[in-house]
Amino acid sequence: MNFEARSVGRARIREDQRIVLDHVRLRNEDFTSRKLVQFAAIGSRLVSCRFAGSRIEDAAFGSGLEASEYADCVFDRSRIRFGPGGHARFVGCSFREVDLREWFCFTVELIDCTFSGRLRGAIFNGTVPEEKRALLGRERNEFRGNDFSQMDLVDVAFRTGIDLTRQRLPQDPRYVYLPDAVVALQQARAACVGWDDLELRRSAMALLRNLEYEIEGGQRQLLLRRDDYSSLNQTATERVFALLRNQLHPPS
Repeated sequence: MNFEARSVGRARIREDQRIVLDHVRLRNEDFTSRKLVQFAAIGSRLVSCRFAGSRIEDAAFGSGLEASEYADCVFDRSRIRFGPGGHARFVGCSFREVDLREWFCFTVELIDCTFSGRLRGAIFNGTVPEEKRALLGRERNEFRGNDFSQMDLVDVAFRTGIDLTRQRLPQDPRYVYLPDAVVALQQARAACVGWDDLELRRSAMALLRNLEYEIEGGQRQLLLRRDDYSSLNQTATERVFALLRNQLHPPS
């Protein structure tokens, strides 16, 4: 384990505010309630380590060119702002009552992890970008058995083939889950075409194009949060979401 200090512009990170784990193996290490400016792990494996109540301003759990793995680690009540997701694998980890931000993952794997609290701004990819496949030796990211049912997912996208049927999702009425997103969006588009109000029709089509982008690359299901689209025409947005909800629960 390497504790370092470095300069960032004119600011200097103190030694007790920065942790870099470089090709280490840790078990039962306790990082509880640490307040860090930076945390980074490179090619490391952590088992049953505790980050409960930690505050991390810039977290890179998968730095470098080699994957880092976290098994049965506890991040409960942590407040973490991520750098790029990098190459990281989390198995059986607990993220209860957390506040996580800006977790943009293209080669991150999540298996049997439990979440509650809030995640603000995230992308999870089901497939590895082509330019990274040779490096990692795989084409897909393993993503299954995760419990998001108690998590507030704000501006969070599941893309490129993550199977949402293998996750527990929020049941809050603010969300709409589309088990067959392609068909749902096609039917919504067909309904919007007939709207007489030109402005509403254009706004609805723009929203549908946005949602159709989410299913490119093989994503079959979508989890949509109504409040994530507050910057768009609200009348059109509400009508589109009503169309999508009615497909799931047709009026009798």
